[in-house]
Amino acid sequence: MARTGPGAVGPAAVGPPSQTVPSAVDQLARAHRLGELTDVRRGVSPLRVVAVGWGSAVVALLLTVLMGHEAAGTTAFTPAGSALHALSIAFLFIFAAGTAYGLRGLLAGSRALYLYDGGLVHADRSGARAVPWSEIAGLRGIHQQPAGQGATGRLLGYRLLTRSGTSFVIPRIPADGHDPFTDRIVDAARRHHRPII
Repeated sequence: MARTGPGAVGPAAVGPPSQTVPSAVDQLARAHRLGELTDVRRGVSPLRVVAVGWGSAVVALLLTVLMGHEAAGTTAFTPAGSALHALSIAFLFIFAAGTAYGLRGLLAGSRALYLYDGGLVHADRSGARAVPWSEIAGLRGIHQQPAGQGATGRLLGYRLLTRSGTSFVIPRIPADGHDPFTDRIVDAARRHHRPII
């Protein structure tokens, strides 16, 4: 997810966060008395994911057809024929991966996290939910697959568990080794004596 609002870095940064809050999110935050908005983290645009995924799928499909056509004119057991067949199969896998990536972006829709003094609001295609700090049940770390047994992989983010049984992912986007956005959520969980696994 790209960060916007105070402390944002890079081209995703836009004005004060109060200008970027949809009315449904603002109403939820007021109803749950979450206080002032401090930061916003938005997911990658679904249209961008679809464009990248399906664009790469189209290119890979064209290259698969081209390599297949070229391979048809050669003997499979020559070095050139073997290379063309291998490339054709590789591009076919890239086509499948690009199609799946685009579909996943289309199904996931847009996502955003709005961080307030008193909690946060998570918004996705199914709607928005307010989570005051007192409603956090716990945080479960999401780690990159470790390289060896017994090793812990790099921390990618957290799955926030709520007392009502819902959960959602909070990605960690560190800059200089720190991510103030997720650090505030972890601090709030600690203040309320919630488990951080």
